[in-house]
Amino acid sequence: MINSLLITNNNGNIVFSKYYSNINDEKQSEYEKLLYQFTKDEWVNSKNEKHLVTEFSGYITVFTNVGDLMLFLCGSEEMDELALSDVFFPIIESLKDICKKKGVTEQNFIEQIPKFILYLDEIIQRGHLDQVQLESIQNYSSLKHDQPIKKDNV
Repeated sequence: MINSLLITNNNGNIVFSKYYSNINDEKQSEYEKLLYQFTKDEWVNSKNEKHLVTEFSGYITVFTNVGDLMLFLCGSEEMDELALSDVFFPIIESLKDICKKKGVTEQNFIEQIPKFILYLDEIIQRGHLDQVQLESIQNYSSLKHDQPIKKDNV
């Protein structure tokens, strides 16, 4: 199962996080600090989208650098480093697609987070890989985006 996706800037500040397991805010914060401590010295080796792996607290984490951002994908149980690397490809493609006009920078990504969330929801469903082809991800997310928001009458 995929437990989380974290995206940080080059200083280690969390720009985006998505957790697929029930974990409280305190444990999330602790995990994020530990992840930074365990991986910060290796960040320089992850340039050009090279996937690196670390394991701690019973979780396998694959991380890489894309533009100005660091991406961390954490999994457990059946998700080994190869499976997590495979999940990374559509995430990275989606990130590049939504940031293609201005490049993958922290500011541009922040502006595009709503679109990224739509893409991510198509890639990962409840902690499991769903869609991997960028064209399908774009099509499904555009359908969701075009849906009118239903307001419940209270």
